[in-house]
Amino acid sequence: MADPRNRTAAATAATRLRDGVATETTAVDPDAIDGRRLASAVVAADAHPAHDYATMDGFAVATDDPFPVSIRDRTLGPDDAPTDHESETAIRIATGAPLPRGADAVVPREDARVDGDRLRDPSLDPWTHVVRRGSYCAAAETVVEAGTVLSPRDAALLRDLGRERVTVRRPCAVAVLATGDEVAAGVQPDRDSEMVAGLCRRWGHDATLAGTVADDPGALRERLTALADAHDVVVTSGGTSVGRLDHTVGALADLGTVVYRGVSLRPGRPTACVRLDDHDAVAFALPGKPVAAYVATVALLAPFFRGERTHPWREAAADHDLGLPLPDAGLEYAIPVAVDDGTATPVGGPGSDVNLYDDRYRPGRVSSCPRVLRADGLTFRTAPLVDGEPVEWIPFPTLEAP
Repeated sequence: MADPRNRTAAATAATRLRDGVATETTAVDPDAIDGRRLASAVVAADAHPAHDYATMDGFAVATDDPFPVSIRDRTLGPDDAPTDHESETAIRIATGAPLPRGADAVVPREDARVDGDRLRDPSLDPWTHVVRRGSYCAAAETVVEAGTVLSPRDAALLRDLGRERVTVRRPCAVAVLATGDEVAAGVQPDRDSEMVAGLCRRWGHDATLAGTVADDPGALRERLTALADAHDVVVTSGGTSVGRLDHTVGALADLGTVVYRGVSLRPGRPTACVRLDDHDAVAFALPGKPVAAYVATVALLAPFFRGERTHPWREAAADHDLGLPLPDAGLEYAIPVAVDDGTATPVGGPGSDVNLYDDRYRPGRVSSCPRVLRADGLTFRTAPLVDGEPVEWIPFPTLEAP
């Protein structure tokens, strides 16, 4: 079982389960790769580019020739096959044309000093205005790792490498189920399912809203069994704590093996992952409060759906002190922040449009208020915020990116 007090360990443990679901593959054209997960690595067949080539219109020369040199009566273009350099000569060359073997620089046309049919010393270093053979990648080099979620920009790379087709994994079929008597009865709205399903779709998977189910162990088990039989991943919301009516994790545990239950992250702590061995599926049980469900989804489920990655932080200055509820308990707090002109304001506290707390962060209150997700991003903190000190934060579009 992954360390329940470490969100990175929990996410990594769940990510290892990814290879056991939706194992079928298919070959697609580069125009159909967006959001698809690469099944096998893209490996360069040969060094690329295959030859040195010019990056400027001008004259191809060997910098160690004695100058001036004679200008040959020929122009090399991008469609020409590589030729050999003739000693003590220069040859006209177009951008993108292969450099003659033995030449090592291009004199730009606008810088060339020409006397009749002679080119004077350009005083260039070797490999000026030249892209070297193999500078993009070496033969047999892995260019894109298996498991990468591809984007449209990868189509340019695939075409550059001459790849007409690429093998990708089938997207996961994901069922999103809301639990709870109050939600099933319509007393409270389901604030989680559409949000979670939308994120799964953004990460390239086929997510279906599976409706609601009441807090009844038998009904839960029956519903979860049916969903696990028909889907690769089941994501539930609600019923993950330890109260009298919290049956979701127990029902899932009856169907498989608990990978982790509980993460040292607030909001989002009562999140669980279960391997459903007999169904070739994986389940994630999210807390029912919408901000907790969101934080758990982008922090813990995203690595499973799109692969692990390091998010680039941005930095801003805290606009006031903000204490944490249990600063020495080994917990990490996800705090929504609004950032303006380099200043970060915790949303829900003083100075924001939402009034949830004063000088101490209240994750329990924040977790129930989806309006705080109109902030600019999250900062993950294990230490209090101090007025004027730097705050590292991640924008929501980065957290949600495919």
